[in-house]
Amino acid sequence: MAVVSGDAARVTGGDMRVRVESEGETLQPEVRVLANGTELAENVTLEDRGDGLSGVISGLPLGDNRVVVEATTTDGEALSAAVDVVNHPITGPVFSGPHLTPFECRTVESDLGMPLDADCSVETRVDYFYFNQDGDRQLLADPYGPRPDDMAMVTTLSGDTVPYIVRVESGTINRSIYRIAVLEDPQTEGGWNDSSWNGRLVFRLGESTAAQYNQGDNDFGDVFDDGASFRAITEGYGYIVSTLNINKVNVNDVVAAETMMMVKERFIETYGVPLWMVGLGGSGGAIQQILITQNYPGLMDGILPGAAFPGVFGTALAVSDCRLLNRYFTANPAGDSVRQAFEGHLPGTCRNWDFGNGDAIVATDGSASPVCGLQQAGLVYDPVTNPDGVRCSLYDININTLGIDPETGFVRRPLDNVGVQYGLEALRAGTITVDEFLDVNEGVGGFDVDGNLAPARTEANLKALELAYGRGRVGSGGGGLAVTPIFHRRFYAEPAGDIHTIYNDIQIREKLIRENGRADNQVIWLFPNPQLALLRGFGEEQAAALSTLSAEVSEQQFDLMRDWLDAIVADPAPLSADKVVAHKPAAAVDACWRVDDGERVNEVATFDDEGVCNDLYPKTPTPRIAAGGPVVDDIIKCQLQPTADFDYGTAVFTVDQQTRLNTVFPEGVCDYSGTGVGQRSVDGTWLDYSEGASGG
Repeated sequence: MAVVSGDAARVTGGDMRVRVESEGETLQPEVRVLANGTELAENVTLEDRGDGLSGVISGLPLGDNRVVVEATTTDGEALSAAVDVVNHPITGPVFSGPHLTPFECRTVESDLGMPLDADCSVETRVDYFYFNQDGDRQLLADPYGPRPDDMAMVTTLSGDTVPYIVRVESGTINRSIYRIAVLEDPQTEGGWNDSSWNGRLVFRLGESTAAQYNQGDNDFGDVFDDGASFRAITEGYGYIVSTLNINKVNVNDVVAAETMMMVKERFIETYGVPLWMVGLGGSGGAIQQILITQNYPGLMDGILPGAAFPGVFGTALAVSDCRLLNRYFTANPAGDSVRQAFEGHLPGTCRNWDFGNGDAIVATDGSASPVCGLQQAGLVYDPVTNPDGVRCSLYDININTLGIDPETGFVRRPLDNVGVQYGLEALRAGTITVDEFLDVNEGVGGFDVDGNLAPARTEANLKALELAYGRGRVGSGGGGLAVTPIFHRRFYAEPAGDIHTIYNDIQIREKLIRENGRADNQVIWLFPNPQLALLRGFGEEQAAALSTLSAEVSEQQFDLMRDWLDAIVADPAPLSADKVVAHKPAAAVDACWRVDDGERVNEVATFDDEGVCNDLYPKTPTPRIAAGGPVVDDIIKCQLQPTADFDYGTAVFTVDQQTRLNTVFPEGVCDYSGTGVGQRSVDGTWLDYSEGASGG
């Protein structure tokens, strides 16, 4: 007997799907099940799936269980099998550590009624929807009654034409509101599974970043809100969304991984084991895909990270630097060329980072509305009126990783800009003067303990650095990323100040190469934003053509990922990087598309090498790279060296300027030739943050 709905040590909700088989023997479907010697059900019927019996065992007590299945062969021989499992509550946690508190429910806002308990639980419900021939979604009020005359039909991936009816299961797992959608006609009879599920599963992850102390909300529209969902559902894919897998609701990738695991388990218990599951989503949703795959491999078999960033803690460097620089230049105006010399990004990007996400490190705001995502504003920290209130930074949400600094009483913070020489590369190149370089570095400042602007540079908690790296909160490129197909796609929108800079795909590639010696399991596609055609004077017709082509390219990407994963699954060899790359489709190679005629250009994606794609869509660096940092850009706190030993190229400092430099950097300046302070390899995968666990 094997548990097939997940790891036997991480069963949740008292249910698990098992497979029971006997070599050379055929088993009767009726079995007897005991947990710790007590019979769970008088009669459990498993289904013959061709490779043995499969079914769901329910009613497991919480904690450790010795589960025994007693079966009988068709010849009347009595057999038994046993497995040790650990059952966890459906409300969690399993491995993420103590729940975040306070925590507000959003079940009413999600049309699921009042919560049943403090964990925001609701009764599971199932709704059926159909689509009419005009493409409109309608509630199928009587799933077992006569079919509406205007019901549409769809053709699945297997070629079957079926009624366009979608079963949507809604409920709460691990305090998250989930929706599972599958093409299913409830009037179909026969077989182990009456759905039109094609055996494949899509898990969509949500965008942005914020620190919120609530459950998040969704509705049926979140299941059917984009072309990807319609495409997946109509072709028979299982499709999942979950509120705690939206980065702007939950910026803790451990909780996101745990929630994904538990919701996936629920799907398997209902429908069976998928051939594979792919992650889908952009921006913050891409962050969750990258970090979950790195730290909790096996949950997703492939990922489709759009407009990706490598992680939250690392990206916070660029965001916080942009806030400092934008505020400096707001008070001390300068031309675009001077600003870009320090910011790295194109004009407007740092401003958008500042006002769009800069509050993510602030203890009293957190970039959520209401503050901290709490309707009970009186619970929120204020240094004067409520010093014991909850703090709203992204670091506070990751308290189980970072722990409390005993000196401050606050969550440890891995954020630092001591020794960072903003604008260094421009100074070396002679595009800014020594005085401009010194002026900015004298005035840029840092953040105080609450994330507010302060004259002094920010200094990281040293223990926080070790934990952030060692526990995988900083994207490393290792773990499960080494053996997972990674297929990026993003629009080029940087001329409009878009924060989703294309450099990030290269940063992820550099991490993969550093950790694994290779990155050939990663594909990067770069597409012009249709609005870019307008900015470059090509007109409405070309913009519309690019918009149509964009949808086609998105479908191509999805199809290639499907073919890639199908081929991997069909190969019985153990999973390895070589196996993953061997089955990569020929068309799954780096490419960009021209803005003038939409032509595809196959070309290896690099940071700044010569080529058509870099000429069309130049990659701009972050402020840290513009300050001399490496392209991999994950040194939170740099090692320091004396200013007297530093190479400034052709820049010449007067005696007064040298005195100013030493005053700005009394401890020295960043030496990026080695690793950062506290930087180390990840401690491992599937770390457990439960109280008393080795990772917690």
